[in-house]
Amino acid sequence: MLGRVVRPAEHARQGRGGNPAGRPAAHDDDFGKTNASHDANPQSVLIWSGREFALVLCGQTKFMIASQVSVASSLGVGEEIAGSVATDSFIKEQETAVKQRLVPHARRLTLLATGALLAACGGGGGEGATSGGRFQTIDFKYPGGGMLLDGPVTLSALATSGLPVGFQSSTPAICTVSGAQLTLVKAGECRVVASQAGGNSSDGLTWAAADDVSQLFNVLKKTQQVTFAPPDYVLSANTTTVPLSATSPSGLAVTFKSNTPATCAIEGSNLKLLGKGTCAVTATAPSNDNWAEQSVDRFIAVDPLLIADGFQPSGAGRGSSNSMSTKQGGNVSVNPWGSPLSAGWEWCDGNAGGDWCYRDIPADGSTLTSALRYPEKNWTPGGWQTGFNRIDIFTPGLTGFNGSGDTTGGLQVTTETALGFTLGINSGLYAANKPVVLHLNLGKRNNGCNVELSTLVWPLNGLTSYAIPLTNFAVTNACGLAGVTAASLGTDIRTLPNPVTADGLVRFQAALERISGARASAMTLMKSSNIVQVRFRLMDVNDTQKTNGVYASDLTLKGAITIQ
Repeated sequence: MLGRVVRPAEHARQGRGGNPAGRPAAHDDDFGKTNASHDANPQSVLIWSGREFALVLCGQTKFMIASQVSVASSLGVGEEIAGSVATDSFIKEQETAVKQRLVPHARRLTLLATGALLAACGGGGGEGATSGGRFQTIDFKYPGGGMLLDGPVTLSALATSGLPVGFQSSTPAICTVSGAQLTLVKAGECRVVASQAGGNSSDGLTWAAADDVSQLFNVLKKTQQVTFAPPDYVLSANTTTVPLSATSPSGLAVTFKSNTPATCAIEGSNLKLLGKGTCAVTATAPSNDNWAEQSVDRFIAVDPLLIADGFQPSGAGRGSSNSMSTKQGGNVSVNPWGSPLSAGWEWCDGNAGGDWCYRDIPADGSTLTSALRYPEKNWTPGGWQTGFNRIDIFTPGLTGFNGSGDTTGGLQVTTETALGFTLGINSGLYAANKPVVLHLNLGKRNNGCNVELSTLVWPLNGLTSYAIPLTNFAVTNACGLAGVTAASLGTDIRTLPNPVTADGLVRFQAALERISGARASAMTLMKSSNIVQVRFRLMDVNDTQKTNGVYASDLTLKGAITIQ
């Protein structure tokens, strides 16, 4: 508490006289109960806050607060106050002295004196309380954070007396209260007041009314999720008009907007194709009294280079596999592997590893998941352990590299600017903050290897669509080609900052600038050679975020993978 109630005579008897510095520091801020030997209604009380005195004079409900200076100069600290009742003229004298000598800690003294007045003049808690009742407080839990349409909220508050607490809304246009149920009515500021009127508790004690406690919070409109799933890509040779549809839980009509007018335009609820490239469309559900406006962006590739669009479902099963394929006939390899599984070396044996490394494809072939799971019993934090998860996908019709020369076929970049795909990761991997390395492997072969281009993506939680600029890729394996500048996969690519953090975009762009030569070489080779394989490569697995006893590092691809 803030101080201790001390009668002037008691203060003098304790040997402190007019020297407040003589008071033991251990008791300076120990606000005690009124002394049991006090009169039932003492007329004067002196309190010490640790730095200054406050004088409380009780008589016909009048009191005053004086600083140490005014008390010392007017009365003499530690002396008995003459007379049992302070007269009006005496009080006026002291009030004048106080006004002339205000101290910086007046607010602290006010609190101390108020507490002293309650205890010494017949109010508040403590053993010295009289018919006014004991002092009580209310602990009112914060009821905010809800949105419109969420349903009633149960209010919760406790009084130190144990007596029931009542509630009322002081903003009934925004929120209403019935009993302990709070209902949000309208967006705005809601104030709820908790009160306890005092009375007798079950143990026979009498309690004074508690000070009201209020909670003020903002009532927000309900957020809505816009469902908008246009096609991943469109071939203008087949159609130049694409019907669009989207829904929201509010039932309000969703509108569309093209953010790339050179590539596509909106005509009512139809998408009109105007040129080759990436078409960016925003679907917006409007707001009303209950719902907040919400928008979602989607990207549609117009006449892209198609790497894959769906997978043959026959390839699902345990362990690593290199015998899967896309619906376009490109070979697919998945390799989720970790040394803690003791299931082979850099190639997961599904029979030995059980269900801890596997791939999954639904019957419609729309997605491919490569799952790597470390059971808790197999993971030893701090020890040497390694793992990765990798998905390799060849372009349509290709099943592998030509081991004796350049690989023909594949896709050659002309005016395309981005690699488009939809990638999903599990929540534990996202929380572990692990990036995914993207590789574009070219048909160009030299010194027994194929040229490799690489960049880094920091995936968001869940399935997310990405359009990674081709200019982000840098040569990371030149295979000895003359005139080609290469960057280091470990030093330059894997250390690229996360661009979605506070200053990440600036640092990401600066890091790309430092490898501008390797990036320029990558663009030259993409246009002079051909892309034959894309690789999604998790090089640092989740080893910190556990869910149900498992450290999961899953990669999921959905829909089309394009160069657009």
